[in-house]
Amino acid sequence: MNEKEIQKQLNSYTRIIGKLREAGIIRTGKVVADYGEYIASQKLKLNLATSSVNKGYDATDSKGKKYEIKTRKASEWNKPTIFPITRSQLEVVDFLIYVEFDNKWNLVRLLKIPAKNIVANNYNRVVISKDLVKNYSIL
Repeated sequence: MNEKEIQKQLNSYTRIIGKLREAGIIRTGKVVADYGEYIASQKLKLNLATSSVNKGYDATDSKGKKYEIKTRKASEWNKPTIFPITRSQLEVVDFLIYVEFDNKWNLVRLLKIPAKNIVANNYNRVVISKDLVKNYSIL
């Protein structure tokens, strides 16, 4: 790919991100995370926090419950199996929402897990196990 083609592709990307930002779908520039938050808020009728960099939670429901939303997207070379979470994040929220897209941005997993049921490993990572999918899938 030559420099002109690279610039053409990057300019297309900039236009697309601009349109998604205008529509309120992309809020921070973290495309996967922002889109996951948008999808979760639409599917679960959540109110996204007014600050896109809010510390502690990403959304609330009509009853005031707080939600942390984690999103992963598969690629041709990698399938999501873990996500990071800290104890301090879990202490603030009532639920953790896990959103997973395939390589073509199709929603393939949506989990709603009570924060008290999250078990992180020694590296502050949660493994997406068959049990989590079986017990908390809401698709």
